[in-house]
This record gives sequence, C-alpha cells and structure tokens, in this order.
Amino acid sequence: MTTAVDQQTNAYFDDTYLTEATATVIAAGTGEDGAWAAVSPNIFHPKGGGQPSDEGTLDGAAVVPARDDAGLVVLTGVPSAPEVGAAVVCRIDAGLRRRHAALHTAGHLLGHLGEARGWQHSGHSHFPGQARLDFDPAGHEDELATPELREAVRAEFQAQMDAVLARGGAVTASVDATGHRTVAIEGVNAEPCGGTHVRSLSDLAGVRILEVKVKRGAIKVRYEAEHAEGAPAAGGAA
Repeated sequence: MTTAVDQQTNAYFDDTYLTEATATVIAAGTGEDGAWAAVSPNIFHPKGGGQPSDEGTLDGAAVVPARDDAGLVVLTGVPSAPEVGAAVVCRIDAGLRRRHAALHTAGHLLGHLGEARGWQHSGHSHFPGQARLDFDPAGHEDELATPELREAVRAEFQAQMDAVLARGGAVTASVDATGHRTVAIEGVNAEPCGGTHVRSLSDLAGVRILEVKVKRGAIKVRYEAEHAEGAPAAGGAA
C-alpha cells in the first residue's frame, strides 16, 4: 500500500534555493494543533538535525512544518484542511532559508576542523544567534585551561576557517538506494545530513568563530555565518 510518506518528494533535499512551488495536497486532516496538510513536492524544511524549521505560507496562510512519527512533513496553521488532490502554492522565507543554509554549512566546516584537532564531536546547533559545535573535553583540559589558551584556540580555528573558505569548493548532496542522504564539501569531508546547505563555499560570508569555552561537560565553540549577497539561480544546489 502506498502511503503519504511514499508520495512525498522533499524538494529542499535537491535545491536549497527553491523557495516557491505549486504542489499537490497528498494528505490533510485536523489534529490537536488544528488543521494540517502534507504536500508534494514539499519545499519546507522541518526542524531537525540542529537546524530550525523554515517559515512560509500555504496559499497565503502562515504554516509551520514538522515531521510526524511516520516521517511525513506536515504543515500546521492552515485555516481548514484542504482537499486531497488540490493544487496549492507554497512559499518560504528566502532570506531565512539562506541564513539557515549558511549556518549549517559553516557548522560542518567547524566540525571538520575540530575533529582534525582530535576533538570528538558531541553535539551541535545551527540556530541563528545560538550556533555552536560541542566536543568532548576529555584529554584536552590542558590546552583549554586558561582564558588565554582558549582565545589562542579560537584564533587558530578562525585562521583555519579563513583558509578553507579562501580555497573554496562545491557543496553537493546525494541520496543512496536506502534513502540515506550525504552532504559532501569538496576538499573537506562528506557526512550524513538532512539539512539545507549552500551550493559552494563562496556563498558563505561573515563566518566568525566567536568563542571557545568549556561548559557543562563540553567544549563549546560558538560561531556565526551569513549567506553572501545575491541568490543563486534555482537548480543544482545541495
């Protein structure tokens, strides 16, 4: 039996810069949060993987995307459940999407740089204003023992980040036969990820390592990043 999950194509997997689309309602109903709908193709990224959800509208009504227990991305906030099979217009906040993508890609770079130091990645957040990578501090107490040492590590991270960005590289995504998605940054690494990313490191701007500290049993490296001016054309983006 074909389910709504089987019918849904998540277009944000293939094109970060697709921010408007006509879609078909593949499921709808009413629940504790009011009326909801699921559409395909779906351009809305739900909260997950350290990345916030997109913000946007369905036929002009503000909606909130979320992934249900079955893995279906559903949109809540619609005034009433639309008819299954109906054509609807979906739009997302393009500026917010680009910022989320920039922060997520910069987070992958920072994770790679931390692991290159021998640090073990233990957590992350790519939320605007709260972006950070967490690492296990075990065995690294001496190199982070004082404010001066932590500042030296922060400066090293910044220099390494600047070098990676100056070198540049494409950011691509692929999905294997089992449905697992991998995001690859040219010359850096490849790792499983379901988030949105810029198409190239040249799309990143203002990447700054803000602070390195040890708190609540973790090394926390705070950072910020923006998308470079100008939106790439739709198609071919990670």
